Amino acid sequence: MNDRNKLLTLKVSEQEKINWRSAAEERGLNLSDYIRASVGSEMEGRAPIIRRKRDIYSVDPLLLAEINKIGSNLNQIGRWCNTYKESAEAEQVLAHLIALERQFSLLMAERVRFAY
Repeated sequence: MNDRNKLLTLKVSEQEKINWRSAAEERGLNLSDYIRASVGSEMEGRAPIIRRKRDIYSVDPLLLAEINKIGSNLNQIGRWCNTYKESAEAEQVLAHLIALERQFSLLMAERVRFAY
């Protein structure tokens, strides 16, 4: 196996650095793997590290508030079940959970439809 534990320092202009980083990103590589591939160095012993851009989503504050309300309701149901274990009717608890699931599904379907 090829151990890469030596650091190579190279002076480049600011524009060269920008160009190399941009070219590496376009190919989905980190800068080191891009330079190795560019000079013909074999990358034996390991696969190139592929950088994936993270998807950034904007979140509607009203949606977060609604999800928070549903979470609070779910927490209250759980607390009630733990407090009144003997008297908790499974059917009532399931009915409340199903109602919360429907509320959440409708909320998400509505928000997704308007997001695009």
